[in-house]
Amino acid sequence: MLIVFLWGGYLTYSDSWGLFAEYWPMSVTMLFGSFIAGATPQGGAAVAFPVFTKVFHMPATDARTVGLMLQSVGMTMAALTIWLRGIKILPRVLAYSCVGGVLGMTLGTFVFVAPNPYPKVLFTLMLAVFGVAMVISRWGVHWKPIDQISIWNTRRRLLLLSVGVVGGFFTAYTGAGADAITFIVLTLYFGLDEKTSTPTTILIMAFNSLVGFFFHGVILQDIGVAKDYWIVCIPIIIFGAPLGAWVLFQINRDTLIIAVLCLIIAEVTSTLILVPFTSQMVTVMVAAIVVTTLCFWAMLHCRQSRLDENRSPIGR
Repeated sequence: MLIVFLWGGYLTYSDSWGLFAEYWPMSVTMLFGSFIAGATPQGGAAVAFPVFTKVFHMPATDARTVGLMLQSVGMTMAALTIWLRGIKILPRVLAYSCVGGVLGMTLGTFVFVAPNPYPKVLFTLMLAVFGVAMVISRWGVHWKPIDQISIWNTRRRLLLLSVGVVGGFFTAYTGAGADAITFIVLTLYFGLDEKTSTPTTILIMAFNSLVGFFFHGVILQDIGVAKDYWIVCIPIIIFGAPLGAWVLFQINRDTLIIAVLCLIIAEVTSTLILVPFTSQMVTVMVAAIVVTTLCFWAMLHCRQSRLDENRSPIGR
């Protein structure tokens, strides 16, 4: 309630209540986006970025920035809910992924710049890959999921650190990705249950969002109009994301997966319809699909090898 009080005080002091008349569609969008942020291994930007860029025709850079700003509040509130309710997380996964995320965010923000419309296409590709991973993990491969990583070695630490770098890199462009990519590795490579992985990925995304907010708000100071979009959504996201985190543990595993898949299908379909593809973009997409397929195969192969080893007489 303190946040609501401070928010209302700021709007009154700055005479900014009129922002709602102009930007109310942003608030409506985040009714759904904030819930998704708290209930699934995808940030609120998974809703905000495609809607803001395709429906409201917002520049991808602004959509990215406002997504990070929204998640820095909403997903932090969801993370607080997870902590207060004593929901199980994976501390070492969180630590290594967050360290890698800072490096990835730094590279994506200050070193490499992707021209339009590549951020939109990269975002869609990331979601499509995430959807395929969920289908494979749940229905494509029959396995009994585990709820913790019992063995830690240098290779696994480096893997999670690298995953954090890649996730942070995607997040720097689109405002989302750190949570989804970590989720893919946790489920496909380590064999963790989706409902065990999700709380940890929510905390990872909250951390990356705070880092991104700091980069753009303090160092680059390029937030601009994104501040107004953020202001009109604050009262929505501070309640929507914690509500989503609570609902996550009231629904079964398949309901969670199907809800996320519906969101992904809508995003991929809208991109194919609305975004013009050049031959160069098609080439990049095909290359990315090939690399992703090889990564999936490698993760599933490693997981199956470990299962076979555990079932063998020597493994016992």
